[in-house]
Amino acid sequence: MGAEEKFDVIVVGGGPAGLTAAYVMAKAGLQVVVLERGDYCGSKNMFGGIFFTNVLRELIPDFEKDAPLERVVTKRRWSLLTPDGEIGGGFKFSKFAQEPHNNSYTVLRAKFDKWFSEKVEEAGAMILTGCVVDGFLKDEKGKINGVKARMDDGDIYGDCIILADGVNSLLAKQLDMHRELAPESTIVGVKEVIEFPEEKIKDRFGLNDNEGVAYEYFGYAAKGAIGSGFIYTDKTSISVGVGGTIKSLIEHKLNPNDLLEWFKNHPAIRPLVNGGEQREYAAHLIPDGGYNRLSKLYKDNVLVVGDAAGFVNASLFHEGTNLAMMTGKIAGETVIKAKEANDFSEVMTARYEHRLRESSAMKDMKKFRHLAHVLDTTPQLFEKYPVIMEEFVRDMFTVDGESKNAKQMRLVMRLLRKENPISFALTGLKGRRVII
Repeated sequence: MGAEEKFDVIVVGGGPAGLTAAYVMAKAGLQVVVLERGDYCGSKNMFGGIFFTNVLRELIPDFEKDAPLERVVTKRRWSLLTPDGEIGGGFKFSKFAQEPHNNSYTVLRAKFDKWFSEKVEEAGAMILTGCVVDGFLKDEKGKINGVKARMDDGDIYGDCIILADGVNSLLAKQLDMHRELAPESTIVGVKEVIEFPEEKIKDRFGLNDNEGVAYEYFGYAAKGAIGSGFIYTDKTSISVGVGGTIKSLIEHKLNPNDLLEWFKNHPAIRPLVNGGEQREYAAHLIPDGGYNRLSKLYKDNVLVVGDAAGFVNASLFHEGTNLAMMTGKIAGETVIKAKEANDFSEVMTARYEHRLRESSAMKDMKKFRHLAHVLDTTPQLFEKYPVIMEEFVRDMFTVDGESKNAKQMRLVMRLLRKENPISFALTGLKGRRVII
């Protein structure tokens, strides 16, 4: 690449958001370069395991032909953990085993992101890996017109920069576009990929063919800290992980690595994950602040997408990759319009935020905007209430000859002695409003 070469757009970061933006723009004929710090796209990327493909299907309708998909998620379960028990429920729909499979698959990011990056290159974009970006270039008027990268030709010029460099975007911070990560709304997630024979996974989880499960755990899942855990099935492995807010992990004096070991050995989890061979281990920060802590999304010549902007829906639906891809798609389409007008000022880049506000991504973020605050201010949801609920359900179903009416009255009276009924009801109402 020559020192004087200039691109229409520079995308920093080769995750789902950045690659989606690059794909959209390259298909429209723009000169695009993606700068990825890893050895290849996906080498440094980590997430739980479910990939929602509604946006991908718009871009590449036949992606299922060759995308490295692990399993179709046909069975989902949500459980409330206690120190040694579980209360849960879920669904399994045969319809989800048929196309379009509810746009829900399990994937391994190292494989999937690499595949997607190849599609981006086929569309005409250039991808440079092993490339760390340290800052921005500016012209004599102070306008951003490129980036400083750690490579032989370190200065790369472009009309527009899309920042897709992850949750702790150092580049967005340089431009005062990034909201500082708050310990009460930033999650430390740890994940392990455990290898098993394919038939063992099918037998253990009751699966047929390419069916898969998503089991998600709340309550005492993070040993009383504010957090959750998960198990997702891949073809020949299981992805198991747990996470908690930085603030809560510190308050409970929990080390994330030790927490994962505790989670794997919980009586409800151990039978599902034991006996395999560890293939992969990773840790990652997750922005959990939601709508109220989104970064500034645009300025002259710059757009921010995906995790770098804070687009994660940490509600019961646990969405991230689809939101990242939607922000990337809309950012790419915004830049195409800006290129046509030869105007990359805020007047044009502001259209990115305007369109996002009309999208399901932003509407869902807004719906759950109070989630992080509610969870941070009701720690009893993770420690006290799960134990109370376990006692109630366990005793209710204990066979001991006591009449059901007498048992119900006794259990209700015991519950009222342990917790103020008004406080309990208000907490339940507040929790329901922000979770579903």
